[in-house]
Amino acid sequence: MDRRKALKTIGCGAGAITVTPAVVGLFHSCKNNSSNFVPEHFNINQFPIVSQLMELILPETDIPGAISLKLPEFLDGYIYTVYSKEGQKKISTGLESFIEVALFDSEKTNADKLTNEDLNFQLAKYLKADFKKKNSWKKQDSDYKKALKNKSNSPKLPKEALAYGFANQLRSLSITAFRTNEYIGENILVYVPIPGEQRGCVDLMETTGGKIWSL
Repeated sequence: MDRRKALKTIGCGAGAITVTPAVVGLFHSCKNNSSNFVPEHFNINQFPIVSQLMELILPETDIPGAISLKLPEFLDGYIYTVYSKEGQKKISTGLESFIEVALFDSEKTNADKLTNEDLNFQLAKYLKADFKKKNSWKKQDSDYKKALKNKSNSPKLPKEALAYGFANQLRSLSITAFRTNEYIGENILVYVPIPGEQRGCVDLMETTGGKIWSL
C-alpha cells in the first residue's frame, strides 16, 4: 500500500490524544526545541528506543517522519504533562517489558545495542500477530491486573503481554500525534483555516480526494 495514501486516510479513532490548548503548546514547544532535548518522562536510555520505534511506525519518505516532526519529543511531554501517575507507570512498564523481550530475542545485553532490525522484528511480532495470539496476550494482561488488584503474592509479570500492549499504545499515540502535527495538518491533510458551510452525507472522494480533514 502507498504510504502517502494510507496516512492521508487514517481515521480519527486511531489514537487517544486529546487536543487542548496545553497540548497545542506542547507541539509549539517541541518545534522550537534545540537539539539538546532532555526527556521529562522517559529516561535517557529509553528515549532513543522510543524515537526509533516511532520512526519505524512513521518513517520518513516523501512525507517527514516521526523524528523530523519531533513527535518523540511531543509524546514525552504529553505523557509527562497529561497522563496520570498510573498511566505513566503503565507505559513505562510496557516499554521496559518490550525492551527486555527484544534483548532476549536478539541475544543482546544492552538496549543501546538493539538495531532497527531488532526493533522492527518486535513491532511486527506484536502488531501483526494473529487473532489467537493477541487474545492470549490480552488474557494474560487481564489476569495479571486481577492478581494485583486481589493482592496475590507476587504475580508473574507477563512481559510479552505487556510489551504487546505497549506496542499497540505507541502505534496509536504516534498516529494521532502525526495527524495533529501542524505541518501534517496544513500540508498533507485537508486544511481549511476558516471553515465554511457544513455538508453531510457527501462522497469523501469528491470533496477531499479521499483525504481526512485536518483537526
